[in-house]
Amino acid sequence: MAQIADTPIEPSLPVWKKLLYGAISTVVVLLALAIIAEIALRVFVVFVPSFRSAPFRQYDPVLGESLFPSVRVNHSRGCFQGLVVTNQWGFRDRERTLEKPPGEFRIALVGDSVVEAAQVQPGQVMNIKMEELLAASGRKNNEVLSFGIEGIGTTQELLLYKEKVRQFHPDLVVLMFVDNDIMNNSSTIQPKAYGIRTWYAPYYNLGPNGGLVFQPVQRDALWPVGSFLERHFLLTYYIEHAAERINIGNSKWQGLPLEWQVYATPEDPEWSNAWTVTERVLKLMQDAVAGDGAKFVVIKHPSFSDIAPDWRERFEKSMGTIPPNFDPATVQRGLQDISNRDNIPIDFMAPYMQAYRDSHHLQFPYFSYTCETHFAPLGHEVAAEAIIQDLAARHLLPPANSPSATSMPPNPRTSNSAPTQ
Repeated sequence: MAQIADTPIEPSLPVWKKLLYGAISTVVVLLALAIIAEIALRVFVVFVPSFRSAPFRQYDPVLGESLFPSVRVNHSRGCFQGLVVTNQWGFRDRERTLEKPPGEFRIALVGDSVVEAAQVQPGQVMNIKMEELLAASGRKNNEVLSFGIEGIGTTQELLLYKEKVRQFHPDLVVLMFVDNDIMNNSSTIQPKAYGIRTWYAPYYNLGPNGGLVFQPVQRDALWPVGSFLERHFLLTYYIEHAAERINIGNSKWQGLPLEWQVYATPEDPEWSNAWTVTERVLKLMQDAVAGDGAKFVVIKHPSFSDIAPDWRERFEKSMGTIPPNFDPATVQRGLQDISNRDNIPIDFMAPYMQAYRDSHHLQFPYFSYTCETHFAPLGHEVAAEAIIQDLAARHLLPPANSPSATSMPPNPRTSNSAPTQ
């Protein structure tokens, strides 16, 4: 009987080598997929301009978030074509000098996404339109500097003023207030509403004795690495953009997203605390501006119910039943009470924009986009008119240096010519 030749048996690899080779293979495959995805994205944004963007915001250890300095980024989302160009100081504005030119009157416009205005072109933003109106009124030596960062609240705006804005020596600080600022100022409400995106935000909390206790931005140890990846790889931006849509908080109020509770009457204790923090921070900012020898005014951005007469029908169609204790006028009343108690000048943009809407027979979406609630170019132009008229009425602007100049924009109730969008 023939003998079967012995077949040499390969020695088995140690477990650690198997794990090492497996890890190396996985990394190589992932890198290859990432390179393919990066190339595909760069081709995609060229041929599909309706969805095009790149990173222009970053983690900030003081504010939680800031803009990259000196970037130029197309920012398109279907119905709008934006272009974000930042200056060397990291703001969506033209280049400015820290030192104020002799004889110049400087206005600092501070706020969140309504001031940042990533949805429009650089020449269409609110502060530039204000500069044009001031120049047309004979006030040639005027600058309106933009300090807008999406998603920030009053606490961050106070820190922004102290850390950045005051370096530019403004004569007048205009704070744009939006309804969601109340939520942004709460270290308990905002995380429940927005989840992971609010881990990196500073807050003021009410201490045991009722005083303000500062809570700084949570440290991000991976910030330098993340910042490098964001600046150089589109894939990083789109992964982060997709992750931001996962709302870890996802808390509800009577079936609505939690942020709508700002319109609830009466307020529950948590929202009452948020209002108290907001009031005290507004007062701190007024005092800081006054201490620098400048004037301060708060201007309330119009809410959805201010602009759309049929807001109830539209709200019910998109969100469902309106809770019985839902009152969109809640924020305006709260701000008016703050103004009366603390002598903080707070004005409301809504009446001017309502008059413009009616006199020019505007239809939905009025001053915004069909796919985006932020202002379209027309919204920025009319908002600039409203702000200039308000500042002129309060005698916060320097006198016009042209005898034929007008002191404020025409009243929309009598004007029949709409600004060009």
